[in-house]
Amino acid sequence: VVTADNFRPGAYEQLKQLCKPIQVPVYGDPSNKNAVKIAVEGTNKFLKEKYNVIIIDTAGRHKEEKSLLKEMRDISNKIRPDEVILVIDGNIGQTAYDQAKAFAENTPVGSIIVTKLDGTSKGGGALSAAAAAKVPIKFIGDGEDIDAIEEFNPRSFVGRLIGVGDLEGLLKEVR
Repeated sequence: VVTADNFRPGAYEQLKQLCKPIQVPVYGDPSNKNAVKIAVEGTNKFLKEKYNVIIIDTAGRHKEEKSLLKEMRDISNKIRPDEVILVIDGNIGQTAYDQAKAFAENTPVGSIIVTKLDGTSKGGGALSAAAAAKVPIKFIGDGEDIDAIEEFNPRSFVGRLIGVGDLEGLLKEVR
């Protein structure tokens, strides 16, 4: 994992703490504010070490933060990743549409991860984000730990969204 988020204080340390128990190496330089340089250096390091999967964690972006959108675009252009994943906070509601649209206009998005579904948020904005970016939701997260990420299941997600819980069971009863 390459931590190119030097915008949020403690991002590097948090990522190191998350990755240590699962023995995933982390590259970063909290004193360097050039996220593009960190992303390139970290990617090159892990490619030389023959890693199959390299995740670059960047600073969170808001559609109005033009400099962060440019930084993301620059990282994408330099690294040329196999996939860019947009992480959407499940709490942002319908503003997720505008966020995803701005993101997709700046870099080719391949999929979405929805986080923070462990509270009162149901993540309905994630569906509009997927529509705006024209990509699927791949994973959802309902906690802070690595094992709190699960593969996206549309039926159970919609069941949670409309408050029926087991949508599969409900559909069987209706048939």
